[in-house]
Amino acid sequence: MALEVLAALVIGGIIFIIFMVHVTGRWVKRDDPDTGTALIEFNRVYPGEAIRSVVNTTDGRAHFYRLHGGKTGFLQEMGHHSVARLIEAGSIHVGPMDDARALKIDFREAGFPGGVYHFESEQDAAEVSLWLCGTFAMAAHEEEPPRT
Repeated sequence: MALEVLAALVIGGIIFIIFMVHVTGRWVKRDDPDTGTALIEFNRVYPGEAIRSVVNTTDGRAHFYRLHGGKTGFLQEMGHHSVARLIEAGSIHVGPMDDARALKIDFREAGFPGGVYHFESEQDAAEVSLWLCGTFAMAAHEEEPPRT
């Protein structure tokens, strides 16, 4: 009899803890992307890069940055950590999706995941793709031999 009472108390305690975590809001998913924290994190990794514009994905876990000089930056939240990087020409492959508000981006670096990134609007997806194209055009221009 005492074993059943102990088991009931343990199960009741676990249910109470789960209920309290839920009630206190620890499981509430944020609907707004935290652009400020993402800006600070990217600036901490690349302090010399001037950010001109930011586009977030709909889930707020990835941020694309238009940087001074035609460069493109990227910050993605992965669990409790963030990965920030400058996107270099030839380091990614961008493909269209059926949904005009999404881009499929594959990073060619080993160990760095790519994926499908969904944006709030078609304009945001188009803007990010233009930033990426601008990065490639800038790199192609740098490789051209000087004209005489």
